[in-house]
Amino acid sequence: MKKNSLFIIYFLLIVILFSGISCTEKNENREFAEALVSQMDSLIVVKDYFSARSLFEENPTVLEEKEKLRIGLMLDYAFNNPEASLEKTNRLQEKYGNELPDSLLYKIASITHVNYSRLYDYQQAKTSLENLLEQYPDHITEAKRKDLENTLIIWTALQDQPKQQVSKQADEELTIKRDIAGLQNLEVRVDTTTRDFVFDTGANISTITQSTAAAFCVEVLEGSFDVNAITGGKVVSQIGIVPSFQLGTITIENAVFLIFPDEALAFPQIDYQIYGILGFPVLEALEEIQISRDDRFRVPLKPGTEGDQNLALDFLTPLLWLTENGKKGIYTFDTGANQTMLYDTYYHLNKTELTGLTEQDYAFGGAGGNSNQKGVYTTFSPEISGSIIKMDSIIVLKEPLKKENYFLGNIGQDFIGKFNTMTLNFKEMYLKME
Repeated sequence: MKKNSLFIIYFLLIVILFSGISCTEKNENREFAEALVSQMDSLIVVKDYFSARSLFEENPTVLEEKEKLRIGLMLDYAFNNPEASLEKTNRLQEKYGNELPDSLLYKIASITHVNYSRLYDYQQAKTSLENLLEQYPDHITEAKRKDLENTLIIWTALQDQPKQQVSKQADEELTIKRDIAGLQNLEVRVDTTTRDFVFDTGANISTITQSTAAAFCVEVLEGSFDVNAITGGKVVSQIGIVPSFQLGTITIENAVFLIFPDEALAFPQIDYQIYGILGFPVLEALEEIQISRDDRFRVPLKPGTEGDQNLALDFLTPLLWLTENGKKGIYTFDTGANQTMLYDTYYHLNKTELTGLTEQDYAFGGAGGNSNQKGVYTTFSPEISGSIIKMDSIIVLKEPLKKENYFLGNIGQDFIGKFNTMTLNFKEMYLKME
C-alpha cells in the first residue's frame, strides 16, 4: 500500500512537471507566433513582400489557420496569383469574418477589386470596389477616394466587356525600334494599319492617342476620368477596347486602352509623338518576354519555370528585389524608362556615402508634362542573377516625388542594356539577366 502511494505521488509529480513544461512551451510558441505575425504585417505595410514571404515559408507550422489565410492572401496578391488570393479571401471571410476588425477588412477589400481586375472580371471588380467605397469611408482619405472613384469609372465602363485574351501559335521574335527619344517600340498591327507603340512595364494600363484610336477603330466606352501625370497634374482620358491587334503572330483580343488627347503624348520641343503605349496588362498576359541587347523582343510559346522569384506587384507595377553593397531593397521596374533613377529614400539610406556630392538640377518628363528635382549623381552597383553590375552617373533625387514612397528607385533600360538578354517572367514572377 505504501509502495502504491509512493508510485502515485511520483506519477503525479511527473504529470505536473511535464504539464508545466507544456504550458511554458505553449506560451513561448504563442509569443513567437505573435511576434512573427507582427513582423510580417510590418513588412507588408512597407511593401517588402519578399522578406514577408521568406518568413511565411520558413515557418509553415507556427501560424494558426486564420493568420495563414490572412497573410497568405496578401502574398498571393503581391506575387501575381489572384485566383489563390481570392480563394483564401473567401475562406477567411466565411470562417472568421466576424472576428476581423474593420481595418483588416478594408485592406482585404482594397486588394480584392485588383485581384478581379487582373483576371479581367470587370463586373466583380466594379462590385467589390463599390463595396469598398460604401463600407469603409472612414479608412479612405479624400485623395485616395478620388483615385478610387476614377478607378470605379473604369470598371463601370468595362463591366460588360469580354475578358482580354492572348493567342500564341509558336515562339515569336520581333524587332525593337528605337524612336528619337530612345524609347523601345514594337510594331502593332490592326488589319493593314500599323503603328509603333512604346512598351512599358511601368504603365499600369495601356494607352493610345485619339487619332490612333480612330485609325484602329477602337470602341470608345462611356465616361471620362482624370489620370495622374508625372508632374502631379491631371490628364482627362476615356476608356476604349481594341477588339483585336497583332504583335507579329501573337493576337491580343479585347485589350483595354486609355485614350489620351494626342497633345498629352506629344513633345513638340523635339518634334516627337507617341502613338501608344503597351502597358502591364498586355505584357503580363504574354507570360514571359525576353529583351536582348541587339534589340530583339522574344515571346516563348511556353514560359520558363526556373529563376529566382525576385518580382512582385504593387497594384499593377512590377517590383524588383535587389541587393547592393549588402543592402536589400525594393525598386520599381520600368522597361519604358530610358534611365534608372534613385529616389530620396535611397539618398537617406546611403546619406553617409552621398553627402558632399555636388547637387544638381534634374529634369524628367512624361505624359502630362515635365518636372525638375534636386539630386546628386553616383555609382549604382546592384547584384542580380549572380552578377554585380556597375552603373555610373545615376541620379539620386534628394526630394520626394510623392508623400509616401517605400521604394528605393526605378530601374530602367540602362540597367537592361548591361546584359545580353533580360527575361521577364510574369507567371513564376522572376527577372533573369544573362
